[in-house]
Amino acid sequence: MTLLAPTGNLRPMRPHQACALEALRASLRAGNKRPLLQAPTGFGKTLTAAHIIARALERDYRVVFTVPALSLVEQTADAFRKEGIDCVGVLQGDHALTDPSQPVQICSIQTLARREKPEAALVIVDEAHRMFESVNAWMSHPAWADVPFVGLSATPWSRGLGKYYDDLIVAARAAELIEAGFLSPFVVYAPSQPDLTDVRTVAGEFYQGELADACNKSTLVGDVVATWLARGENRPTLAYGVDRAHAEHLQQRFLEAGIAAEYIDAFTDNAVRERIFRRFRAGVTKIITNCATLTTGVDLDVRCIIDAKPTKSEILFVQTIGRGLRTAPGKDKLIVLDHAGNHLRLGMVTDIHHEHLDAGERRAASGGQRTQRTEAAAAAALRGLFGRHAADGRCL
Repeated sequence: MTLLAPTGNLRPMRPHQACALEALRASLRAGNKRPLLQAPTGFGKTLTAAHIIARALERDYRVVFTVPALSLVEQTADAFRKEGIDCVGVLQGDHALTDPSQPVQICSIQTLARREKPEAALVIVDEAHRMFESVNAWMSHPAWADVPFVGLSATPWSRGLGKYYDDLIVAARAAELIEAGFLSPFVVYAPSQPDLTDVRTVAGEFYQGELADACNKSTLVGDVVATWLARGENRPTLAYGVDRAHAEHLQQRFLEAGIAAEYIDAFTDNAVRERIFRRFRAGVTKIITNCATLTTGVDLDVRCIIDAKPTKSEILFVQTIGRGLRTAPGKDKLIVLDHAGNHLRLGMVTDIHHEHLDAGERRAASGGQRTQRTEAAAAAALRGLFGRHAADGRCL
């Protein structure tokens, strides 16, 4: 296939990115005003978005690009500048790059909710599965009915997302990109998991307080450290805990084992976060433990994931594992240490897929779009696929 010619100083797109852009343009030509582009983590979403924006700028369109977290504002602005999109202003508090005259506005959703919306002929909603009420209302307002809103997400499976978006464009599946060499292959070990017998399910997810009690036990945390020492190959690692106490407990036990580990949560100051990331990139810090963060917008060379947070959410699960699927020089694979039972509960991330947006109807008892399997059946199927990596009866 012939790649689309780059616009200005933009890098040319890879085939899967060019196909995604053509599919998006076809959707808009067909009359859809709210298409949603599904692209796996590591797809090259920023470059694809930059090409979308460049073509809009060629037509003298103003563009709004929304991000769901304050930490992503500066990161997105830097990424666009690296791709040759220099005419960027920021709408977020009193940010230094505030400049309403610029034709591309990168806006935090939190700030947008409190201010008048910038003029735009195109709106791109990053991490569209997050479904902020302010964005839903904006998209539904009659004054914006003729303005295209393009959603971007690796996991567009939120309930009711189909009420706001009118077309799902699946740019590529993770398995396809792994096979093509654009994402990293991975192996999974599942040596232990907590006993969740007494943990209730509330609104479709494990009840946080009871889940933390079940997971933050010395024996389980010690097993996480022992497994990483045996299986982690001293690789740069992100570890996911249930809550702050659990994630900090993980960090402390790694430090006691002589492993350089640091901790991040949603309240970590951006400057502190960036210093931790610099030490991680330099190899000074080997493991970053975290809770309720580092599931989106993380551009780090991650070669091992410790998943110690049980979940029933396919979105959270896929976003977590996706942090390690980017390729990097010398990276042969991602190692996943599943101490949460998530692979047995949900399957492999490469097998989780939905063909349609969820319109919010009541779901059938069978579990909706995805075929449900018992844990025993799932475990048997996964061992059949990944038995060559097994070290004991529970390893995948």
